[in-house]
Amino acid sequence: MYAALLAVAALAAAAGPRQTTEESAAFTLGEIEIRTDPIYSEETAARQPLAALVNVTHWTTRDSVVRREIWIREGESISESQAAEIERNLRATGLFAEAHVTLRETDDAGVRDLVVVTRDKLSISGGASASFVGDFVSGGVSLAESNLFGTGDRLGFSFRENDDGERRGSLSYRDRYFLGTWTTMTAEAGETERGNFAGLAFSRPFRHLADPFAWSLVGRTGTLDRDYFADDDVVAEVPFDEDSGLATARWRSGTRDRFWTRGLVADFSDRVYGPAEGPAGGAIRVPGDTTSVFLGGTLSGTDISEFRKVQGLDTIDFIQDLRIGSSASASAGVTLRDEAGMDPEVQPTFRLSADTSVAIGPDRYFTARLGGNARLFDGDAVGWAIATDLHAYDLSFHPHTIAASIRFVEAEETQDLPVQLILGEGNGLRGYPRRQFTGERLLRLNLEDRIDLDARIGAFHFGAVVFADIGWIEDRDEGFGEPRRSVGFGMRIGSESILGANVLRVDLSFPLDDIDGESFDPLLSASLGQVFDF
Repeated sequence: MYAALLAVAALAAAAGPRQTTEESAAFTLGEIEIRTDPIYSEETAARQPLAALVNVTHWTTRDSVVRREIWIREGESISESQAAEIERNLRATGLFAEAHVTLRETDDAGVRDLVVVTRDKLSISGGASASFVGDFVSGGVSLAESNLFGTGDRLGFSFRENDDGERRGSLSYRDRYFLGTWTTMTAEAGETERGNFAGLAFSRPFRHLADPFAWSLVGRTGTLDRDYFADDDVVAEVPFDEDSGLATARWRSGTRDRFWTRGLVADFSDRVYGPAEGPAGGAIRVPGDTTSVFLGGTLSGTDISEFRKVQGLDTIDFIQDLRIGSSASASAGVTLRDEAGMDPEVQPTFRLSADTSVAIGPDRYFTARLGGNARLFDGDAVGWAIATDLHAYDLSFHPHTIAASIRFVEAEETQDLPVQLILGEGNGLRGYPRRQFTGERLLRLNLEDRIDLDARIGAFHFGAVVFADIGWIEDRDEGFGEPRRSVGFGMRIGSESILGANVLRVDLSFPLDDIDGESFDPLLSASLGQVFDF
């Protein structure tokens, strides 16, 4: 099965003409002109008092924030493809409802000025919130500013609790440009029903396609737990205290559209387990207190054919940037595992992944992703997982977008806490409670007709959807049994100035199957984000 999926991905990657990111001619960069606009224009604010109030309470992004995303300086070489990349990177920050970057002609034919125009999206949020999936309800309060004083930094507080008694309160801060550099610092501290947690991370990602170096350093500590479910109820909980750390360094070489990345990884975890709790706690295998360290290297290759800007795929009015091309990566190293009461073990550890995204004509897209990992001891796999995702989109029936997804996951763990996969409303099978079905092997299919209704009310753009879902989930020693099927319809709400790249999803689902003699009522759910995306 996996070989067939990879063959499909390889054939798809070979389809269609190649339009590289290096095709555009280079110019000398003259001036850089930046204009950052508030959420609403002066004309809109003059007509609508609410829009004027929003602008007054919002810090417009500073020019310096935009300038930090521009790695090319006056007098250096710039091309149309690099200007397009700057525009994509600005959209990816999540700060803007719109971003437009162009090269403007000058009196010198070999010189171009860079013109950047952005419009902010709403960055402050707060108050009470609630979400529901059938009879599962969660709610809380939050207050956050994701563009603090127009710097791109984020400060937030949140508290959430659900009807399973789970709660989480946290205070977080993200400095997008720590000490004025390309390093991002994130700090978080909070409390759950189990205890306190805290984390601190520094990351310097690849900021553009020719960026040669990236690194990250992450540390976390806290009291956590692992839940196990049956029929949408928590039947077992395993509490544990964990200290963990991760350090990575990566180097990139090649061209902007074809490059190799090499890296080093060190991953540390120390867990102290408590006994399993709950009615099914006695059936859960709890390991002894365990310290593990992974040391290894990574190698990846990327081939980019082109980038495309589309609307109506996973978003409604927000421009979505699609990367067309293929990549593959491999990681190999050793895990040093020391469990209380056991001899220390040296375990070879491997991770592999591959993906391809293909444009078939102007309106059809196909993506394939395959990933897996394995940890070995004495020649046997003591922990492994594999996941495959196939997505297809057809936009040629405007205003309809036909979207389809296939997902397969299988996993096993014989030393650490047991693996439990979940299938239900919260995992792509609408119509059934969010954690109704569990197992170690999962297959799920989704088919949607996403319809742009071309209807707006104020800042919101409305769409509709009709869908069908089908899923199987079983333990690994069992074959796939009867399918769980559902159909339904719903609404999609987008707003580039309020929600950015997100959509609000509201679905009414109708389950079609009785499972073990149990029937299910229609289920209404509301949440942010599509069930699957590009």
